[in-house]
Amino acid sequence: DGENYLMGYNALLRDGIFSPESILNYWPAGYPLLILFLSLLGQSWVLTTLSIAQSLIFSYAVYFFAKQLSNTRLKKFAYLTLLLILFNPTLSLSSIAVGYESLTASGLLLCIGLVIRSFVEKDSKKFVRYLMISSAIFGLLSFVQPRLLLTGILINLLWIFVWKGFKAGALMIAISLAITLFFPATLVYRNNKAIGINSISTNLGVTMNIGAGDNATGGYMKKDYGVECDLSGTSAQQDNQRVRCVLNWYLSNPVKAVELFYNKSIYFWSPWYGPAANGTMARNPWLKISPIKNITSTQDGVNLVYGSFGKLISWIWLLTGLALLLYGYLTLWRQNSLERFIANMAMIAISTNWLISLISIGDHRFRIPIMGLSLFLQAIGLKTLLRGGKPAMVDGPALR
Repeated sequence: DGENYLMGYNALLRDGIFSPESILNYWPAGYPLLILFLSLLGQSWVLTTLSIAQSLIFSYAVYFFAKQLSNTRLKKFAYLTLLLILFNPTLSLSSIAVGYESLTASGLLLCIGLVIRSFVEKDSKKFVRYLMISSAIFGLLSFVQPRLLLTGILINLLWIFVWKGFKAGALMIAISLAITLFFPATLVYRNNKAIGINSISTNLGVTMNIGAGDNATGGYMKKDYGVECDLSGTSAQQDNQRVRCVLNWYLSNPVKAVELFYNKSIYFWSPWYGPAANGTMARNPWLKISPIKNITSTQDGVNLVYGSFGKLISWIWLLTGLALLLYGYLTLWRQNSLERFIANMAMIAISTNWLISLISIGDHRFRIPIMGLSLFLQAIGLKTLLRGGKPAMVDGPALR
């Protein structure tokens, strides 16, 4: 996607923020607009500025999240969580690549960290402040990747419900939604001024159609995919028609739908490289230096990685990661306090992104935004498992 974002950025430089370039309404224009903003510091080194900014934000987000954990009963898990997230090569190195993944992973860590801090401090005035900040962060995340809008709304709604209840928190809900929706709404306004359509982007229906149909595999395909749809009207209207068409196809073909959902789940959680890998991670810097990929520089290496042994290792990696994640979640669920709430917040982010992948396409790159939180749950599971099933809890604040 890096080339598409840079094409959008160049169009913005050439035509201004209301550029009619098709790439800016097909893909969300938020990330190119972010690059345009950073170019104010110097166009000739804007990509260096982007990498530095993303790396600094990511490093702070990981520190902030781990710091908040250290103030709860999960203190003994905080350092392991910090190490697993900060030194995960795929996630860390994504911060120097052109793409929304690093920023969204950082934003989710910051927002969950703010949730934790509010329950540690138990200050109603600070809760309102943290909620506004979280709403703005989720708005910015939706600005660069609209599919995170659902995640942000659900997390903030649950947060408000626990603090205030829905009736008492009605005003907070309205304010939070207004702040969050403001940022993606600016993209709708931009597209309306540019080409007269009221849409954030027009690629959702196309993406969903790639992952549907009798010939679909569940992953990215360049041809022979999709469902026949009757299209008319503007590009935004056609996008909505494709969405409805694909959803109707799933309802009419439940057996094939379940098969595709299974494939997409495997692809979503698949390794970054090897026989079980499936996705668009080729531009991630880690794959340039990954020892597993370097092994395949010879035919013997290819036979090893893509043979029976390599397939076994790939499936062990996939299933072990999922098992640790679920074990970590169940470990926190059994605590029945703030730790259960933190686990639920993390699982909301993970499951909503997984769900969106099910109705679009399976791609392990789509997992990067929730990797910080999945690694957190895996850290809980790993350390608890190594302690014989006894979670390393200390005294700390309760939920309320």
